[in-house]
Amino acid sequence: MTRILRIAGSISAFTLISRITGLIRDRMMAQTIGANWVGDTFLLAWTLPNLMRRLLGEGALSASLIPAYTRLRKSDPAAAKALLAQVSGAVITLLGPLCLLVAIASLLVPAEWLPAPSKGGVPAMRLLLSLNAVLFAYALPVCLTAVYSGAMNTLGRFALPAAVPIVLNVFWIVALLLCGPLGITVDTEIANFTAGCLLAGGVLQLGLVMLPLWRGGELARPRLGLPPRGSAAGAVFTAMGPTVLGMSMNQISSLLDQGMAYYLLAPGAVTYVYLANRLLLFPHALTAMAVAVAVFPKLAEEATDADRSQMRRTLDLAAAATILVTLPAAAGLIVLGDDVVRVLFEGAKFTAADVPPTVLTSACLVAGLPFIGLAQLYARAFYAIGDNGTPARVASLLVLANFALNLVLVLGTDLGSAGLTLSSSLSSLANAAALAWLLRAKAPPSSGLGSAWLRSGIATAAMCASLPWLRLAAADAGLLARALGNVAFPITIGMIVYVLVHVLLRSPELGALRRKRREPSA
Repeated sequence: MTRILRIAGSISAFTLISRITGLIRDRMMAQTIGANWVGDTFLLAWTLPNLMRRLLGEGALSASLIPAYTRLRKSDPAAAKALLAQVSGAVITLLGPLCLLVAIASLLVPAEWLPAPSKGGVPAMRLLLSLNAVLFAYALPVCLTAVYSGAMNTLGRFALPAAVPIVLNVFWIVALLLCGPLGITVDTEIANFTAGCLLAGGVLQLGLVMLPLWRGGELARPRLGLPPRGSAAGAVFTAMGPTVLGMSMNQISSLLDQGMAYYLLAPGAVTYVYLANRLLLFPHALTAMAVAVAVFPKLAEEATDADRSQMRRTLDLAAAATILVTLPAAAGLIVLGDDVVRVLFEGAKFTAADVPPTVLTSACLVAGLPFIGLAQLYARAFYAIGDNGTPARVASLLVLANFALNLVLVLGTDLGSAGLTLSSSLSSLANAAALAWLLRAKAPPSSGLGSAWLRSGIATAAMCASLPWLRLAAADAGLLARALGNVAFPITIGMIVYVLVHVLLRSPELGALRRKRREPSA
């Protein structure tokens, strides 16, 4: 567990830089284009390759590859190297023609043939097609990057894969900075230019993760073609099928949210949902995702034991740690939501009128952060023991339920985009609860999480009670004063209050973290 905590800390450090640069790019994007049909169209087009990345790259394929690659590394390193070559070759075989087909279709299909939203109309469809021709191609390098990043994690190299997303953010930021000097001032032209820069950034990301594997002798030339049945690579792709839904329910729900926002709600709704997801990803990547990525190889290793009691103890410790870090993050972001959104995004074309719907949409989504983290953790536990079907079945049902609930909340209430994110949070809660219950039959829990929830709940309540009194800057103060006085200072003091309450409660989770940091590395 010591090494896991150290790795999680390393991942969090690089991910923090990635999320900070990501927020800078999102601020620039919101203020440059605004919450309108152009911004909505760009973000919808950007969602599609990212869904492919989640489904085929860092989600399903990595979850299926890492256990197999880990086992082969122990018994036959040469076979593990061949497995990586077969899997990467299969990704190229599958995605290469698909990206080419999508690009050609996007360039040839008349925009008038497609259902156009009331906002933007046919011009919006023309922009969507042109963006899709470029951005969908990004799926190929980013999926390969995810595969090679999973291999690096198995080899104990976590820093570079966690730092790679920074490259894309830099390309995005530079693209927006160059628009003015290059004379690119029309919103649609800015969107197309940015898309081209993102594709270039994806290619560079791939090169960064391939280079250390090649230098270490772990990288072989990809073997094009689909892997034969019965091979190790074939087993990975067979296992990947049901894993697609089980690992990626949140991403599929996000795509549904943005699609419904694009066609059913007023202009700007997609932007509000997107920014809510970005605010969610910031604490999620630093807390729950860091724990899940770090613990997964250990779960895969311990799942091979005849007795899964050690694996379950590891899982329960990770679950308690997930609650410890996600609950205050979610509550704090909800309480400080108005200040956070104003500091991060308000300005230029993102006006004061866009702030309230963004705040409400974000609050409804961030409320599900602890359950998203627990659901992803439990899904990884199922994959570690070779059961890919259970998370897939649960997720497929919940995706349908989420879609139905979306319709009810969007068409039957005045919540707007907040109804979509509220539905996603409720689905995450149901997903975590269902997986936790079903996992008991595979690996009975070593201890319940009720006390962990109670302690973290008490500490979070104390933290939230202190936050409103910690704002130092007036509403009309400058950006820096508001960022430091109304966001950074309350967060810092709130974290101190949270930790102190846990100390007073003698929380074993906090004590375990402190002991592990003092212990020598395993």
